[in-house]
Amino acid sequence: MRRRTSTRFLHGLVSVIIAVVITASLLTNCAYRKSTRLRIINPYANVDWVTHGQYKANFHTHTTIGDAAATPQEVIDQYLEAGYSILALTDHDTNGPEEPTWPWQAYDRSPDSLGMVAIQGNEISEENHIGSHFNDYGNPDIQSEEEAIKEIGQRGGLALLHHPGRYDRTLEWYLDLYRRYDHLIGQEVYNQIDRYPGDRAKWDSILTVLLPERPVWAFSNDDMHNPEKNLGFSWNVIIAPELTSDLVRQAMEEGCFFFVHAPKGYDEMTVPVIDAIIVKRRPGSLRIKASDYEFIEWVSQGEIVHRGDRLNLADLPDTNKYIRAEVFSADSVVVGTQPFLILRPEPKE
Repeated sequence: MRRRTSTRFLHGLVSVIIAVVITASLLTNCAYRKSTRLRIINPYANVDWVTHGQYKANFHTHTTIGDAAATPQEVIDQYLEAGYSILALTDHDTNGPEEPTWPWQAYDRSPDSLGMVAIQGNEISEENHIGSHFNDYGNPDIQSEEEAIKEIGQRGGLALLHHPGRYDRTLEWYLDLYRRYDHLIGQEVYNQIDRYPGDRAKWDSILTVLLPERPVWAFSNDDMHNPEKNLGFSWNVIIAPELTSDLVRQAMEEGCFFFVHAPKGYDEMTVPVIDAIIVKRRPGSLRIKASDYEFIEWVSQGEIVHRGDRLNLADLPDTNKYIRAEVFSADSVVVGTQPFLILRPEPKE
């Protein structure tokens, strides 16, 4: 009788232990799943890397209509020869006519015949210089940057902040403008032959505070005044299913493009090509497939947090808000991505 009772007791005890172990395991797995449930907002999520095209673009360009050395015809022809598909002529509204240098047909050039997309543009220049696109605004007598940005929006345009490193503005000044104007979509991080190297740090500072509220996209532009000196050093790669003005605008608004800088010029250096970006929410991984590159760095909140063509965010628990990649060639050409937004779950108390 005692032996039977002892056996039943042992069987019961074993059953209890097994149940406790299974329950603990389930709870642990459940907690793990919850702790690793994160979201990665990918600006390239809708790209078909097989069928979409990658189109070279410059959004900050000057001609003799303003203060530059080459005529509109010469500028268009030389950018076409350099492999560009998208071009905005953005003469200063304070130096020459206040209206945009537009349309190209007025200068005996047809974008359709050339196989290019022409973007109507202007550089609003009385205060901090502002790129104005997809509208006809110009005003050499503005009283503030806000006045210009507001008017660009009312005319259905997009605005960019040009060469921010030239100006002494506080972080709060930028944050205020970005919070109030959605059509202010970004700012230059490369201008000409990298005249203001601190512009990437300024951009990272803005992203660190502003995300996840809204993104700010990075642009790289020639700010071309003399084709012999500053054409083809800084450009953008627009990714789109086909080459149309509407799809270029959509890519600019959604951050579906790369920024590129070649310190010795486009025709003197090997330029990396990003062939695909693979983002997986689980387990929270990002991978870049590229060609003609030497190494890849990943940046978050102004710091390099990883090197390599792929990363797993589970290995970077302190990396929050966003991460972006820079792909380098052996001779220092850089192709940069826009930020991938990281949304981690709130830790349970």
